[in-house]
Amino acid sequence: MDISSEGARLVVASGLTLPKRFGVALVPNSPPRECERIWRNGEMAGIRFTGSK
Repeated sequence: MDISSEGARLVVASGLTLPKRFGVALVPNSPPRECERIWRNGEMAGIRFTGSK
């Protein structure tokens, strides 16, 4: 939904479990970036990028 150099706000299916740390690929066919979940409220989640670009 929103993205910056430090993190993003994602829309996540309500039934999907979101771990504390995971990788996310924001562009198709790109390697995933390491991130951590900062907050979650229903289908919205805030993440912080922890790995290199």
